[in-house]
Amino acid sequence: MISNELSQAIYNDLVKGKTINKHSYVVKTNELEENLLYNEIFINFDEYRQLYQRINFDLIHKNSSFFFIREMNGGDANEATIKIQALLIIIGRIVTEKGYLFDVLTDHRAGIGLEDLSVAMSEEHYSDILHTCKLCVSRSIEDEINSHLIIRGIMFKNSRGHYVLSDAGTAFFSELTEA
Repeated sequence: MISNELSQAIYNDLVKGKTINKHSYVVKTNELEENLLYNEIFINFDEYRQLYQRINFDLIHKNSSFFFIREMNGGDANEATIKIQALLIIIGRIVTEKGYLFDVLTDHRAGIGLEDLSVAMSEEHYSDILHTCKLCVSRSIEDEINSHLIIRGIMFKNSRGHYVLSDAGTAFFSELTEA
């Protein structure tokens, strides 16, 4: 049975373009915990899928680790998707160039610091990508990451202030690197 309270919170997140990850990060404890919203959808998936289909959305369960919605018969890539992909590619390149293991991006206790990410603003090969995608024109890399990745649940900031890929971010990143 669908919970009215949880379904409203789920709706509010999904229609804003957010993902619902299997795990939530708790700053106070610096740990991951099960996400109640994810569990609510998972347990009642058929009911939620029907509900969202009635309002012209596909409810997608990806990699058994997160949910998101997209408009039925909508295009594959829009401007927001392109910006997300560009930021993930740049973050991945920075991690590689710094010689870090990929685990730095996925371990909730590690993450990548803003000082490492700020290189994207100063190096031409990154700034070309950012400007082509209309990123960092009048805002910092931190602002862009916050508005495109953090707010959508693709990344989170840990208690050290470092950026970490969520379940959704890890899956999206993997898709980009496999393509």
